[in-house]
Amino acid sequence: MALDPDRIDAEFDGALRRHYSDEEIVELGAFIGFNIGYHTFFGTLDFYPMSSPDGRLVSQEESARVYGAKPASLEKTDARRTAEG
Repeated sequence: MALDPDRIDAEFDGALRRHYSDEEIVELGAFIGFNIGYHTFFGTLDFYPMSSPDGRLVSQEESARVYGAKPASLEKTDARRTAEG
C-alpha cells in the first residue's frame, strides 16, 4: 500500500467488502496509515524495535545488539530516501 497505492483496485476493494463493513474498512485504513507513518518517522531517527524477536521488551542498546547495525526495516527506509533523492 505504501509503496504502490495503485495496487488498491476494485478487486481489492471487493475482497475487503466481503469481510468488513465500511466502518471497519475505515478503521483498518486509519490503522495502516498510522503505522506506515509511525515506522517512517522512527526510521528517520534510526529507532530500533522495542522488542526482541521473542517478544521481550528491550532497550535501544540491546535492540541494536539483537538486530545489528541497521534493522531491515530501516534499511528499506534508507533505500527509499536515497531513491527519492
